Amino acid sequence: MAELALDVVEDILVRLDVEDLIRCKSVCKSWYSFISCSRFVKAHLNHAYNNDPELGGHRRIALSSILSIDNNCVLNGTHIVGSCNGLVCVSPLDFELLVTNSLTREEKKLPTPPFRPNLGKFALMREIVCWGFGYDFSTDDYKVIAGFRETPSRKLTVFYALTLKSNLWKVIGEVKYRCIDGFNGVLCGGALHWFMSDKYKRVIISLDLSTQEFKEIPQPADEEYVNDVVNDVDDIECFLGVIEEYLCIYWDRSPLSSKTWVMKNNTWELYNNDHCETKYDVSHSLLVLPKRNSSNAYALGDGKCVPSAGPYVRASIFVKSLVSPHPHSKNYEGQKRNMNKVRSKCLFFRYMRVYMLVVPACMFILNSPNLCLYIHSMHRGGKVMQVL
Repeated sequence: MAELALDVVEDILVRLDVEDLIRCKSVCKSWYSFISCSRFVKAHLNHAYNNDPELGGHRRIALSSILSIDNNCVLNGTHIVGSCNGLVCVSPLDFELLVTNSLTREEKKLPTPPFRPNLGKFALMREIVCWGFGYDFSTDDYKVIAGFRETPSRKLTVFYALTLKSNLWKVIGEVKYRCIDGFNGVLCGGALHWFMSDKYKRVIISLDLSTQEFKEIPQPADEEYVNDVVNDVDDIECFLGVIEEYLCIYWDRSPLSSKTWVMKNNTWELYNNDHCETKYDVSHSLLVLPKRNSSNAYALGDGKCVPSAGPYVRASIFVKSLVSPHPHSKNYEGQKRNMNKVRSKCLFFRYMRVYMLVVPACMFILNSPNLCLYIHSMHRGGKVMQVL
């Protein structure tokens, strides 16, 4: 049987769902090694983003599929920090953090952030913390961001970052604003975005995950927005989110928001909510599965179609992927050589099995005088009257 070229094998496997690829890993060592290599994982991720047959919009993930009761992505003490490329950063309690792939069931526990604010009467540390999780294209690594205020009344927020490769927290900067209600940073365009405020106004602060630079984002010039949002630092009815590929501001004053702005070409414009009638996202719930050792495991719930607007735009974008929370440096060429070696071994043993079957049969024929006489006579064109 002819052997398929490795590129053809990759083109077939990259189209499979994650669940099918997990089963394919059990076929043999070469497939396990090939499917696990970083090049194939990235190829499958790109294919998943561009060729998801179930989607007209995005996949999203939250701790409840009904986000109206999941305003802060917090449920029963568990908190979703963010999601990126199939990885979900979760905080089970206070400052405990882990990153999980809910399909492959891999997870990585992260060290506790080193900063310890003076909480005073605050029951939860999260109330003076802003979080974020995303991918740094420049280093091919994932970052967890945490911004703290030393006291509830202090306006200055100090930001720390942890990368999955280093597994260490480092101070990356500070801003002269405080986060609002500990909301997650919204990941869009390689940057995290938060609503923050000082004593007089509300601002949008972005953090570029590659350059680690902070900047203030201009806000809509709409008069009603300026009066009710920018100048009202206590108003919590306005949230950031993502619609299509754009950063958006969602005003939570009606079931599906009377006003939503999207930023296109560095300019805010009103979003046409009529699109919601024809465009839908798929919202998944992150299932918390208790384990025997008192910790939790996480799985992906079934998807539910939701409008591409309203409170759903606040949930993190999600994609089904093989990305592991444990960074590795396995390269494609090395895995290709290993796969070819294993394939050569498989061919060798296949030929050996044929050899072990054919050779004894030939020896039996050659050791039989009557069969030898018959073969010899047929070869010379003679006839044998009787073969005993």
